[in-house]
Amino acid sequence: TLYTAWTGLSGSTKANQQGSIAHGEMLFNNRPIRITGVAGFNDVRGEDVVSGTCGTCHNSPNVGSSSSFAMMNIGTATVRVGLPTYALQCSGGTQIVSDPGRAMVTGKCVDIGKFKVPSMRGLAARAPYFHDGSALTLGQVDDFYDQRFGMLLSPEEKADLVAFMNSL
Repeated sequence: TLYTAWTGLSGSTKANQQGSIAHGEMLFNNRPIRITGVAGFNDVRGEDVVSGTCGTCHNSPNVGSSSSFAMMNIGTATVRVGLPTYALQCSGGTQIVSDPGRAMVTGKCVDIGKFKVPSMRGLAARAPYFHDGSALTLGQVDDFYDQRFGMLLSPEEKADLVAFMNSL
């Protein structure tokens, strides 16, 4: 809610930039997302689909981390070109991943690929993004979530979300 006062500004370049940030904040807080297949979230809630927003998981007001300290798997531990792979033996068979995540600590296959939701404060200074560095830019972060959750963001909306994330 830091930038609500900037909504609707127009005229100068600065006002346009502030308006972009405010629109990005609005998208972050209000753009509907169908959250599916997130281990540590959907399974814990017992719901295959949760209607939410970015703030559903990044829910600490004006900080953006998870207030529940939950470990979640959004799919960034899947095998990626250029990263090592790990073969983990589980009761259901072998799982191949690029990063075992929380399972390295607990030894439980249910924790494969789970990570703590990070704070978004100071995000612009912490590239590359995701635990494995697979997103070099905040635009690539937008692209990941847009594809992962079918958000159907326009190029302008993606730019506004990047402006918002750069401002944190």
